[in-house]
Amino acid sequence: MNPTVNDDVPQTYLLLFTVLPEAIIETMLAPLVPFLIRSLSADVPADQLEAAIGGRSGLFAGMFYLPLLFTSIIWGTLSDILGRKPILLIGLLFSGITTFVLGINNSSFAIALLCRFFAGVFGSNSIVAKGALGEIHTDEKGRSWAYSAYGSLYAISGIMGPLIGGLLVDSNAVKDISDVKKSYPYFNACLFGTVLTAVSIPITIQYFHEPKFLKRRHSKVDSTLTEAVENESILINGETLDNETQHRALSTHFRELFSISGMARLYTSLCEPMTAKSMFPISLYVLIAFCNMSWSVLLPLLFATSPNLGGLGFTPFDSSFAMTLAAISKLFFQTLFCERIVLGVGPNGAYRVGMAVVIPASVFVGILGGSFGGSGVSWWITMICMIMFGFVEAIAYLSSILMISDSVPASSLGAAHGLAATCAALVRTIAPTLSGYVWEFASVRVNKPWFAFVIVEIVAAFAVFVAWKGSVSVTRREYMSLENDIELHLTQSISI
Repeated sequence: MNPTVNDDVPQTYLLLFTVLPEAIIETMLAPLVPFLIRSLSADVPADQLEAAIGGRSGLFAGMFYLPLLFTSIIWGTLSDILGRKPILLIGLLFSGITTFVLGINNSSFAIALLCRFFAGVFGSNSIVAKGALGEIHTDEKGRSWAYSAYGSLYAISGIMGPLIGGLLVDSNAVKDISDVKKSYPYFNACLFGTVLTAVSIPITIQYFHEPKFLKRRHSKVDSTLTEAVENESILINGETLDNETQHRALSTHFRELFSISGMARLYTSLCEPMTAKSMFPISLYVLIAFCNMSWSVLLPLLFATSPNLGGLGFTPFDSSFAMTLAAISKLFFQTLFCERIVLGVGPNGAYRVGMAVVIPASVFVGILGGSFGGSGVSWWITMICMIMFGFVEAIAYLSSILMISDSVPASSLGAAHGLAATCAALVRTIAPTLSGYVWEFASVRVNKPWFAFVIVEIVAAFAVFVAWKGSVSVTRREYMSLENDIELHLTQSISI
């Protein structure tokens, strides 16, 4: 069945469904990592086990991002050339396979690392999806809504993933049904992720349509109705290229890709987003990624550490609740306010607002270190800071993604977001290790936990400065054009 004209919204939701398994699996595994590493560390002497878990957990987390340093831009560029759909299907397939193997492995830490490594090699769906969203929605309002929905998906996953994972693991530990289940404490969680990918694959094959064909459909329908009648592959009711034509075009792309001219085209596509215009928003994306990864490491350490060592002495439940509150805050702001803020002050202005909020949030949560945060004023200040961190994630990521999409033509969206993901993968590999060492120095050696957050505050202030220096003022004519475009789309939405 061919797509109809008004498919942008359902196609957006179908596209986000291809990202859901990756998002759920990542957030679901996060709280299980210590348990997983403990069960895979039989080769470590018992008296060294607890010390080894920290290092191995960091290595396990970083192994996913390591291949993304090289593969993100490649998958993004291939999606520009071959189309989004085949790359999305490849990502779903390997996500399911690596998650399942991780679940049935109960003895080898090396195999677990390989699973995470190959999950990273083929972990391209979030990158491809960001490019596809920019291809489906060509106006600022549409892109603001689509990228807000994309962020909301990760916010929901940040809430549901840990809950699902914790529930499945707890059921294994409490019920004690069989020796097999006790040997695989995290198998059910991995199986859930595998089933989710298995469900997504046929739905994507059947119902998701290549965005480049949707774009051609719009141009044909909007140009002339006569051409639609005369061309058998384009139907009068707004339907577009038939399946045979799409498959023939895709086969041609594959043949051309592995030719000399195809390789030259791939190289050109890889280099195309490396311009000053696109590198500016990519640098902003990298800065928020660094801050995000840093506080994602520092906050759990602050919560779990004893007040004697500069922490807040949270219980595991309090720590989990605090991190979940940030995800809820992110979802709340993405759903109700982010789109309005971006349309009101522009992506650059919204980014500066978000990164500016990082500074007071980091300062206040840092100076609480050393007090008991499980109750009283410290608890409430911590919760307010977590809400602020959720707001920052929502607005800063949305703004930087929008600016990246606006900086390149539609044909280079995949490559641009792939380059951004590659650069972000670098800082997401470095930031956790750096933050861990900084926390050790600040809390254990000098007993000044607030010092650990100084690096976050410095990078956030630098991001605000870079965004301000690179901002381009909107002329009155551009503002009126944007205002008229928003009014037009609002009218169309009401009429529909």
